[in-house]
Amino acid sequence: MNGRANTLTISSVKRVHGRASLILSTGETLAMPRAMLKERPYRGGMPFDRAQFHAFLLERSYPFALDKAVSLLASRARTEQEIVSALRQNAYPEQTIARVMARLHEEGYIDDAAFAGQWVSARTAKGMGARRIRQELRLKGVSQHDIDEALDSVDEEEALDAAVQAAEKASRGRDLSDPADRQKIIAALVRRGYDFSTAKTALQKLTN
Repeated sequence: MNGRANTLTISSVKRVHGRASLILSTGETLAMPRAMLKERPYRGGMPFDRAQFHAFLLERSYPFALDKAVSLLASRARTEQEIVSALRQNAYPEQTIARVMARLHEEGYIDDAAFAGQWVSARTAKGMGARRIRQELRLKGVSQHDIDEALDSVDEEEALDAAVQAAEKASRGRDLSDPADRQKIIAALVRRGYDFSTAKTALQKLTN
């Protein structure tokens, strides 16, 4: 009786997005990639061996993690931090994540410098200023060096043209001869990441 009472079992399994949580009879919760349940379908009431569980994750998680990473990259370009964060959210072991990232770098699928260049070009064209673009890239884990290189490559005339277009959109329904409205337009450009000088120059070009 005592042996049975002390046997570790799974009380329940909760699935949330790409992660599965195994709630054990002790109250402890262990996480695993949800995709791996296809290979080892844990469910409530099953006996649980902790050592076998961890060995299973380390031995079999790599192909699942690689498939997840490739799927993410197939939908759009991503930074190294974005891929790592997604794999961690799906409960892949750190050793597996490191192995996947090494493979992606080796195959040339991850290039934060190239990503930064593409991001800067696209966001500049959409009327976003350097300050906002810099913040966006930082949040995506791009290094300061790669951000600086990408922003330095932006053609100043093209960036100013984009600012003028942004000012034109912000000026709709406003009186350009009214100082208060002019300040609101400049404020709108500053919120889009332009510095005050660029915002003021863009407004001047719009009124000339």
